[in-house]
This record gives sequence, C-alpha cells and structure tokens, in this order.
Amino acid sequence: MNALDRFLASPDHRSLVEEYRDLDNSEDRLGWLMERPSLHAPLAPDLMTAERKVPGCLSGLWLNGYVREGRCYFEAKSESDMVQGIASFICDLYGSRPLEEVLEIGDALVSVLALERLLSTTRKRAVSSTVSFILHTARETSAHQIAV
Repeated sequence: MNALDRFLASPDHRSLVEEYRDLDNSEDRLGWLMERPSLHAPLAPDLMTAERKVPGCLSGLWLNGYVREGRCYFEAKSESDMVQGIASFICDLYGSRPLEEVLEIGDALVSVLALERLLSTTRKRAVSSTVSFILHTARETSAHQIAV
C-alpha cells in the first residue's frame, strides 16, 4: 500500500475525498467547496493575527496549526467564501492525522485531487499557501521533537 492509500485508509478522510471526487464537474466541486461545513472549528477571531495571515492572499486568509499528542490540527479563516471552503477542505484532509503521515504524504493529496485546476491564479495561491503552511508546521514540529 502506498502513502496515499494509507493516508486515505481513515474512513472519514476517504469519504471526504470520495464525496469531492463524485461531483460531476468543476462547477459542482466549487459549489461544494463553498457550501460544505468544515469538519473542524474555524480559526477563532483572537487568532486572526498578522503572524497568521497569509501574505499575498487577496482574500485575507489566516491559518493556524498545532500538534497535540502526535497528531496535526489545522484551522483556517478567510474573508472569501471560496477561499474559506478551499482552505478548510485542505485543513480537514490533513487534520487529525499523525505527524508522520502528514510529512510522508506532503502535497501529493492536493495534487491528486487537482484542486488548482478549478481555480484562478489568485485562488491557486490559497491552495499552495495552505499546503505550504501545513507542511511547514509539521516539519517544524518534527525538527523540534528530534532536537529535544
């Protein structure tokens, strides 16, 4: 079993990806992303600080991530419904996962789902920024754990 298959072995994550993939076309997928509720709580307003704001994102995107008991958790908040839907979907896919799995899968999951094909150039930045943030958070935590 490859890393992607192992990553999707969790029923919650597999059903989330299947629900997205089962939509007929790009328009339906975009609508679904905008309307679906996140599996995780959105970023609390007091965490919407300058340090958490994604630079260059025109829609105002804030991200937070942490690792608790070896599992990664991610939260997003955007002023745009579309960017909120995209960032929350990515956070949901990578969230509640063991740190090692997040590091192993990297950006492969987002690539397989071809999210960026649905989006304008500015919204593609939200996808790449969210995935970069997730991987950076996981790498920093992993490096800290090794150093300790």
